[in-house]
Amino acid sequence: MGGSSDALGVRRMVRQYAVPEWMIAECAEARERGDWRAACEAARVTVDIDDAGPVADLLAGFAPDLLRWHLPRSGSGTAGLSAGLTYLLAPDGPVTPDSAVLVVRSPEWVTGSQRLTVQARRAGDLEETPVYPLAPYLWDARRVGELRDVLRRADPSFAVRELRRLTAQFGHRSYRLRGDESRLKRYYHRKVYLEAAGDRHRLACAEPAPPRPGSIGVDLCLHPMLLRPPVDLELIGHDRIGVAELHPLVRAALFPAAGAETRPVATSMVPAGFWKEERIRVRCGRQWHWISMRDGQVELLHHDGAERRREHALRAFGGTIRGCFQAELGWLDGDDAAPKRLREHRHDLWRRMEHGGSRVVRALLDAGMNPHVRDGQGRTLLHRMHMFEHDEELLPRLLAAGLDVNALSRRGWTPMAEALVHAAPIDLLVALNAAGGYPQLSLTDPEHWPDPAG
Repeated sequence: MGGSSDALGVRRMVRQYAVPEWMIAECAEARERGDWRAACEAARVTVDIDDAGPVADLLAGFAPDLLRWHLPRSGSGTAGLSAGLTYLLAPDGPVTPDSAVLVVRSPEWVTGSQRLTVQARRAGDLEETPVYPLAPYLWDARRVGELRDVLRRADPSFAVRELRRLTAQFGHRSYRLRGDESRLKRYYHRKVYLEAAGDRHRLACAEPAPPRPGSIGVDLCLHPMLLRPPVDLELIGHDRIGVAELHPLVRAALFPAAGAETRPVATSMVPAGFWKEERIRVRCGRQWHWISMRDGQVELLHHDGAERRREHALRAFGGTIRGCFQAELGWLDGDDAAPKRLREHRHDLWRRMEHGGSRVVRALLDAGMNPHVRDGQGRTLLHRMHMFEHDEELLPRLLAAGLDVNALSRRGWTPMAEALVHAAPIDLLVALNAAGGYPQLSLTDPEHWPDPAG
């Protein structure tokens, strides 16, 4: 179970934020009711299915939270999904062009919305794009127990077992290896295939042999992160997570002796301890002061309102503020002047909002989070709307709270610029435009300055 400390830290962050407990609980409740659409909405999966009849059996076991748990992640440090990938969820047995399948697409941007999209398709109608077929135990709640069976098999390689399964199911002998974390990265200027040849398996760089007649003619690929035992085993082996922190379905499959309940209890979207006061020590002039962190807000315990107004006026005239006031400003502005513990709180809140979407943002605001908080790049909640998904409530609420629709991040981008660069949905662009949003990219680039006559 090798793995660098940094890599394990990233994987630990994925398990901490990517599939929160409240999402797992809501999905479990929806599955019990047989409501796969509600499960998809809880797991931030957009459903693009008009006729569910042909894929009814696939949807009956579809666990979108389990799928999100296993999907490959980027190396961006945000625990975001690998962007722009297409996954294939197919029925058992040989898949022909007439087979009804589910297609799941990851977001186009690592730093964009973490929403997935699911469609029902005819296998023969799939586009000419790389497609990653997924084993049922990665997305079907009825089949998750097979995860343990896979680990018990005598195959010397997890990848060989998957290659055999796919060859029987799809009729292709060769599958292209594609993925950011592959050890074959140096070969990516060529097409590298994992090829089945009778009882032998090999890597090949030549064009593959044609698939058997009647099979689907798409570019079937294997992702290196899905050709290995679950990362959960590695994290547990290195004491990075406990068995209790696993997805309940995964826990029941891998550690049945733990007696885990597969039906989780619903939890709040607001992190535990959010309302609890935490005091942080700050050097202020020649003294040590305490500041309070509670409800997502910072309170200065050794300074009154008059002192605070004076310091802010000093800053407005170009002066430098320090001590408690610098810590407070660092929390709100997102810079590194904030004490380490405040930066940890800020990181935690932003990861929860990025992976939870607008519902989590609203829950945190309801709990008292300051709407003017910025992330580590000086971006406001308006700058990050493309990640949270636009809805009818959040944008008006933020504008009513006094957020500037043309506020600049530290790179000089407005919320509209962020939305355009990340290909935000048209309804968000229209709403920002109606609120007076301008797509300025940089104060230092005159080409992007607004036209005074316009």
